[in-house]
Amino acid sequence: MIEPKRILIVDDEKKVAFFLREGLEGLGEGYEVTSAESAESALRELATRSFDLVITDFRLPGLNGLQLMEHLHKNNPNTRTILITAYGSEEVEAAAYKLHARRYLTKPFRIEDFVRTVRETLAEDSA
Repeated sequence: MIEPKRILIVDDEKKVAFFLREGLEGLGEGYEVTSAESAESALRELATRSFDLVITDFRLPGLNGLQLMEHLHKNNPNTRTILITAYGSEEVEAAAYKLHARRYLTKPFRIEDFVRTVRETLAEDSA
């Protein structure tokens, strides 16, 4: 049996996390989607199991999305990442790509675009 692709969504806005999870359920079987409300709770999840993809918001309480990505890059280098933000800037985008983000999305975005981005990111070879 093929292992499901594990996706972790990190967003402190419950409605946004719910919306993103619902969108990803359209990917069908073979995907396991979990969510966390902060980088710290995401780190607790990551301590107990691995994820193929972490999708994180930039602005979070406590550690921000870039700090979470920095931790992932050091400790889970095969985990792909996508940074999403409503407060985008060239500096944030550059920092995300420096931390090996696979994609950078600015809110608002269409759920169809989000799902396609996730599918494409999971299809890429690990770096």
